Amino acid sequence: MVKNCRVVEQQGDRDGDEVWLYIRKYEDGRIKYAVSNAPGSADIQDLHHAATLRWPIEQSFQECKSFLGMADYETRSYIGWRRHMLLVMVSHLFVLEVRLRFQKKTNAEIVLPS
Repeated sequence: MVKNCRVVEQQGDRDGDEVWLYIRKYEDGRIKYAVSNAPGSADIQDLHHAATLRWPIEQSFQECKSFLGMADYETRSYIGWRRHMLLVMVSHLFVLEVRLRFQKKTNAEIVLPS
């Protein structure tokens, strides 16, 4: 179950901006809250989609840290750090492409870009 409503952010003893409060109740009874600064005219489905993207992003970072060396850098400059992160992300893209290419196909055929 998902609920969304506009609330006023409290900053100290004065009112702040109007924001979205995103509330999601899972089947096991857990409740998760999130605050979004999306405009008031934002579509509820877009808010839900953005809120559910957190898990795939966290999974991606965990794979990069565990298997591809994202956290194993010793650089002295921002440029070196950025190059390391770029190589990790390119490696992750390669791993995902290989995984998709060799996974068993389901009823919906997987189409990879050529």
